[in-house]
Amino acid sequence: ALAISCSSAVHSSSRLPSIASGATVTKIHAPAYALSGGPIGVLLVHGFTASPTELRPLGEHLHRAGYSISGLRLAGHGTSIDDMARSNARDWYASVVAGYDELIARCDRVVAVGLSMGGVLCCQLALDRPLLGLSLLAPSFAVNSRLFFLAPYLGLLIRRWSKSQKSIAYYRQHGLFSYPSMPGPALAQLHRLIRRVRPLLPRIETPCKIFMGMRDTTVVPQSGFALLRELGSRHKSLALLPESNHILTVEPDAARLFAATEHFVSGLAALATKT
Repeated sequence: ALAISCSSAVHSSSRLPSIASGATVTKIHAPAYALSGGPIGVLLVHGFTASPTELRPLGEHLHRAGYSISGLRLAGHGTSIDDMARSNARDWYASVVAGYDELIARCDRVVAVGLSMGGVLCCQLALDRPLLGLSLLAPSFAVNSRLFFLAPYLGLLIRRWSKSQKSIAYYRQHGLFSYPSMPGPALAQLHRLIRRVRPLLPRIETPCKIFMGMRDTTVVPQSGFALLRELGSRHKSLALLPESNHILTVEPDAARLFAATEHFVSGLAALATKT
């Protein structure tokens, strides 16, 4: 993977308000999970319409390296599409905060790892809770769709957007639980979440590692360079995975991703023991 590093001035951090949760839950098909390990915890935050299954391979790798793992389930996810339609960005973020609070209660420090929308939520968390590190896997700040800017309006008109049969087959092939369609109102919530969080990136001081798949068809791969510039972190880097599409944990470069993430977390852990 091509790695690019840079440093910039430190910006002051600000706290975001705590957000309450309220999504209805039916049957949980893809539950959250916890793997006990050492004093450094890793919080794994999945993406839009997805579930804890998509980050589980990375979680198991890091657990074998000695870290405590929390693979949380966002409100409205991993259950039914109707639950997803009733949930909103406040509910999703409340799930992240609750997952962090549970993990920090049994660990000394926490590193947050977010895939796609999970990366956006982790950026918000970095302004609201102390993090040892932040790892963003194909964060969805630049969705690869010419119609995405219309999401707030289309969400009022279109109940659900069906995913392609190719996408659904991909999920099945890799053992991933993800909804076969996207609720229009939830898509509008994703759009608002991105617009709310992106202007806050210069305030993030947490050490950060960004990974982008160069064959990503969901998020614009080149958007990683803009994120690298906008983040306020003094220590930040970008790794480009040449053979990967969007769900980096099951793509051909997954082994590189796992090794690089372990190296990132172990470096932070070593630094934490010295301070």
